[in-house]
Amino acid sequence: MKNIYNHFLLPLSLSLIIFSCNNKEGYKLDMTAENIEVNWIGYKTNEKTAVSGSFSEFSSDRENQSFNSIDDLVDGLNFSISSLSSSSGDPIRDLNLKDYFFKYLTDNFEIEGTLGRPINDSIDVSFNILGQDKTVRFAYSTYLTTSKYSNKIIQIKGKLNLVNQFNGEAFNSIHKQCFDLHKGSDGISKTWEEVDVHIKVLVINETNPKFHQ
Repeated sequence: MKNIYNHFLLPLSLSLIIFSCNNKEGYKLDMTAENIEVNWIGYKTNEKTAVSGSFSEFSSDRENQSFNSIDDLVDGLNFSISSLSSSSGDPIRDLNLKDYFFKYLTDNFEIEGTLGRPINDSIDVSFNILGQDKTVRFAYSTYLTTSKYSNKIIQIKGKLNLVNQFNGEAFNSIHKQCFDLHKGSDGISKTWEEVDVHIKVLVINETNPKFHQ
């Protein structure tokens, strides 16, 4: 019996312990600019002409921290997006957004909020707008990247209503400033209240042995 233990059971037990330790889950955000996208699309005119842009400066309180699961990483994550980093490819539009929209949305040009815990394919995002919390439900998903490290992408997307969910003063300000710019072929000026938001961020899978090579 002792020989069986020494030659079979003991090595098997050690192998299982080593295997379980090597496969302990560990996930970490990669907040470098090339691995995160924060995109928005607004609309103008009755034809609903799309106007798109993106933010390039952001931070979170989960940087350089490892979590046992992606859900644990996301749950309670506090983030900040600099609205001054918004770029639409049109300098005049960007200046109008800064002076007549983002200026009225926050006190310091920082869009701050907190992520909830993912529930199936959705997630609640709480935004702090001038001291008031505004919670919006977004679609949520994760998927594998094409890299050899089995890293994943977190994807959050949905719509924001600039009047009902955010600050109506900011919406009214940008609509007034861009009244003529938002006229369509019918001569009617329209600024749509909804903005589409699409966020992608890379999550490093530290459990993959190739990651450490």
